[in-house]
Amino acid sequence: MNMRVLLVESEPEEAIFLQDVLKEIEDERHLRPWVHLEIMHAASLEEADAILDSEAVDVVLANPDLPESRGFETLRHFSTLFPHLPMVLLLGTEGEFLGLRLMREGAQDFLLRTDIDCAPLAHALRNAIARQRLVMAAQAARFRDPLTGIPNLGCFAMLADRDRRLAEKLGARWMVLLAEISDLDEMADAYGEQRRDLTLVETTELLRELISGADQLYRVGDSRFAITVFESKNEFLEQTLGRVERAVAGKRISIGASIFSPGNPASLDDLMSEARTKLVVSKAGDSPLIIGRGLQLAAGR
Repeated sequence: MNMRVLLVESEPEEAIFLQDVLKEIEDERHLRPWVHLEIMHAASLEEADAILDSEAVDVVLANPDLPESRGFETLRHFSTLFPHLPMVLLLGTEGEFLGLRLMREGAQDFLLRTDIDCAPLAHALRNAIARQRLVMAAQAARFRDPLTGIPNLGCFAMLADRDRRLAEKLGARWMVLLAEISDLDEMADAYGEQRRDLTLVETTELLRELISGADQLYRVGDSRFAITVFESKNEFLEQTLGRVERAVAGKRISIGASIFSPGNPASLDDLMSEARTKLVVSKAGDSPLIIGRGLQLAAGR
């Protein structure tokens, strides 16, 4: 087994000392079951971000007091950009109270520098990973729509912005596509809540069939879905959009989309605003058909 550790420490002597302790943890088999430790080092937030953007990391071992960031600011930086990563913080001799506060803010564990040794550090690393897995499992349940089983608006807000930043970093084109079912409330009034829920589930399955493994489908409102798509060598984003529009034609599903381009980068808020505007415009041409086994609502009902 491998454990990939990112050590974030700006002081060269401390970094060397901590790397030696980590190597000794592996050599002396302080972790059970035994694992191979792969150690990466960053001396700044910028270096850490570059590693985390390109490498898979299991745990971050960090001094929160860096030249460009200190204490809570450092923790919030990592927890905002990389919320899935467990963090163990290294604090000064008077940092126990600070450590407890930082754990309430999202750190999984901390060690005072006077306590750094193989056994306590191995224990902290192992526990941080285990605790983070429990946190992520709880968040996964919280970020999943119970009716359709797909990620919800909270998950979209977190992951879509990450993908937009990744598109900017890679110089790639990326699309946010919104799909909205019309007249769901009217459907519930006419045919009952069960008919409404079934329509939502059927729409989810229809949209799921239209995306590839690299795309992501979310439910972001009572009647609205979002799909995020990276452009591939096999299909331009405009082709993806056309394919989705053809698939939902005649089903009272409105489509609106916005494309992120490296030459003209936009924020996620701006992309969503543009997609919503196009969604509203597209509603004017809706047909009277509703997905859901071909049921129809009379116009104006």
